[in-house]
Amino acid sequence: MANTSRSRSGNTSSRSSRSGSSRKSARSNASRGTSRRTSAPVQAEPSAPSVISRFASSKAAMPLIFIAAVLLITGLDLLISWNKFEMFFKILGVEILIAVIVWVVLTLVFSGRTKKDSDNESAEDEE
Repeated sequence: MANTSRSRSGNTSSRSSRSGSSRKSARSNASRGTSRRTSAPVQAEPSAPSVISRFASSKAAMPLIFIAAVLLITGLDLLISWNKFEMFFKILGVEILIAVIVWVVLTLVFSGRTKKDSDNESAEDEE
């Protein structure tokens, strides 16, 4: 019987030594976690909306948008007219007239707003 008690105690001691070593490793991992060095913040790459907004606010955006719009409208007119040049030029002429009218109206509206805004600012400055 003595042999069996020793083997039992040996088993329990080996179990306790295993759990003790796991406790030690858990403690060392915890201490390592607190002494970690922090790295410098990594800057994220610019996302698509910020790149688009930066391009839209640049001076090169308006001419490129204008050229793209003219090419798109001309291409659509060619597709609609099916190489009937009389029809193509009639459609294009109507579109040009509409564009000129819209441009004149928008110019008058926005120039009126800027005059009112500048008048309001000058009136506030005088008071």
